[in-house]
Amino acid sequence: MTVIVRRVKTALQREYRKAGGILVSEAVAGAEGNLGELSAAGMEQIDLTLERVSALTANPSRRPTPEELRQIHAAINEMLSFCATVRIEGFAETLHAAARLVGALMEADVWLDGSLTPVANLLRLVRRGAVAPENVGVLILGLDQCAARVRSHARTTDTQ
Repeated sequence: MTVIVRRVKTALQREYRKAGGILVSEAVAGAEGNLGELSAAGMEQIDLTLERVSALTANPSRRPTPEELRQIHAAINEMLSFCATVRIEGFAETLHAAARLVGALMEADVWLDGSLTPVANLLRLVRRGAVAPENVGVLILGLDQCAARVRSHARTTDTQ
């Protein structure tokens, strides 16, 4: 008994090839290669943006201006956009918590000395992988508690 195997191309495969398309496996391999290149560029951009945030929060006793708070918030959003290309355990979650704290400060007229110092330090530590993943949640909870304190202090000031 003889078995004849014939490879039959589907109409879809012919159309992909005719139009210069590529196979799905080739597209996935190419995407993984691109992601590697984007990851390096993303890490570099995250580091530059972290330096901007650190410069804006360097003096813990000085309240940033409303424009500086907007810049910090925009920088956090910029770093979040690079999280799709890099894998840093807990970094996106830390960025979200930092944005919540900055948002609370933008809404309030109060300033608690050192309110943003932990943000810059924590972002740097998580970025470098210096915080164990199981501890990131605890530190994020601390940022959220700071945001809640700012909000509650702002509410008591508004009602007086």
